Amino acid sequence: MRRAQGPGVDLSVYVKAVALLVRNPAIVVVPLLMAVIGVFLQLTMMTSYGGGAMGSLTGRLALFISVMLELFGLGAACIMADDAWRHGRASFEKGWAEARTRGGDILFAALGFTLLLSVAQYAGSLIGSLAIALTVLVVVFLIWTIPAAAIGGVPGGAAIQASIDRVRGAPLPAVIAAIVSVLLLWIGVPILSAYLSAWIPPLRESLIANLLAGALLQGIAVSYVALVLSKTYADAAFGTRRW
Repeated sequence: MRRAQGPGVDLSVYVKAVALLVRNPAIVVVPLLMAVIGVFLQLTMMTSYGGGAMGSLTGRLALFISVMLELFGLGAACIMADDAWRHGRASFEKGWAEARTRGGDILFAALGFTLLLSVAQYAGSLIGSLAIALTVLVVVFLIWTIPAAAIGGVPGGAAIQASIDRVRGAPLPAVIAAIVSVLLLWIGVPILSAYLSAWIPPLRESLIANLLAGALLQGIAVSYVALVLSKTYADAAFGTRRW
């Protein structure tokens, strides 16, 4: 079957995603749960192993697992987000059941994304000034990896190639989606979390409260990104026929 022509840029998606998220708070549940689990996992490992080589190793393992959980949460949110875009309302029960069914593919795609991003960052560190450019290229071309596995019907092992193919067909929507995702998740959430912890005494005085507040912000941000990525991916992969 011939693939639909790549779409133009529809910036209204980024505004409509806010309204859809407000109407469908269930999209936040799984990303928030994954973020909270990641917080307690890292706290547990840090407390159990402390410093030293073992502490460093377990800290990295906890971070890796946390990233995998976050990407699974993104995949589950993409499934519910896709339902919200198509029907106006997302069913948590239906979305969670589908996320469990496609969990293996989502995690396999998440593993591939994480490993390639790590390789790019490591290779970039060896070539100095090209580090950022190499990382940016990987993020842009893999931006639709998780949606491909979650809503595209693509096996987890093929999700990376599916993302690359879709980005080649619709480069500008992919670049904009990648910029928004990175600005929100890697820059916006940490800055806002630091600001809140500086100005709200309970967050400043309690590490757990501070981390949980950060998890809440992360869960909301991941849910918004899921809405953006699911729509832009579906437009690139299926065109207007899906809607």
